Amino acid sequence: MIEDRAREDIAFIRRTIEEGGAYATARSPDMLVWGIAAAIGYLGTYGWIRGWSPVAPRPLWAACIGLPWLFSLRRLARGLGGGAVPVRGPMAQALAMLWLGCGVFLTTLAVACMVTGEGRNGWFNAVVAGVMGIGFFASAWLTRLAWLRWVGIAWWLGELALFALRHRAEALPLAAALMLLLLAVPGYVLMSRRVCPAAA
Repeated sequence: MIEDRAREDIAFIRRTIEEGGAYATARSPDMLVWGIAAAIGYLGTYGWIRGWSPVAPRPLWAACIGLPWLFSLRRLARGLGGGAVPVRGPMAQALAMLWLGCGVFLTTLAVACMVTGEGRNGWFNAVVAGVMGIGFFASAWLTRLAWLRWVGIAWWLGELALFALRHRAEALPLAAALMLLLLAVPGYVLMSRRVCPAAA
């Protein structure tokens, strides 16, 4: 009886861990979309500062934040529209709440920085990198994808570099590179695992 209970507990833990990895893989398109959109926002802002682009940063960032949110909330919209939405297990719910919390925090702070003009001081980019590091580092443990820890650590190193460059325009292309390399690329890697599970 105790052995049966132990087997059930081990099976539950195994299912939960597999569920975390499956959730990360399923949300990989979101990572790809957010990484590319944020990189476009950073590069567009840099182009505007340098006089290469006529598009002002506020409308650009409104699109680069708003459109990815619409993409990420498509599951919620499908459920509100009467479509079937699969029930998430505890690990998938934990990951979803972790990234939703990070996203809401960064979005509200970004809007506050844009409205007040505080974004010109340059510290916000370092905050973004720090929060992304937290998200990836925690996700590595929740999904048992150890390589995500290194992505989190790379974000924290990027945070230091962005903070050092906070009063310079060069921080913007660096932030764009971080978004592409440390958000879009991991999203692509996870997405390719979903398409070709045999290669995972």
